[in-house]
Amino acid sequence: MEGAAWNRAEKRLEESTPKELFFTFPIIHVFAVSTAPVTGPGMGAKAKQDDRGGEKQQYSCPVYKYPKRNDKYLIFRVFLKCDVPGGANALAKGVTPPMKWKLMGVALLCSKE
Repeated sequence: MEGAAWNRAEKRLEESTPKELFFTFPIIHVFAVSTAPVTGPGMGAKAKQDDRGGEKQQYSCPVYKYPKRNDKYLIFRVFLKCDVPGGANALAKGVTPPMKWKLMGVALLCSKE
């Protein structure tokens, strides 16, 4: 991981230690699943809003094959928990936890070379 550290006990992103650019992230097992959209009575806009509400405290972290960050080397994205200890008051006004990590450029890398 580049730009942040991973708290294994609480399973969330946290600030990295000074002068430490990379942090070893636990192994992620990835597999593809084919899903069909669920439609029918009762599955309207309200269900879609509920789905998005769960992503408020998750950072959509990009996973790159190499440190060079461009679409050519982007593999996929993974949602990482990014709660802030001490609640929302610990952040600057107007900056949500996921936006903080995006502004810091946090990403997972498959290779450091």
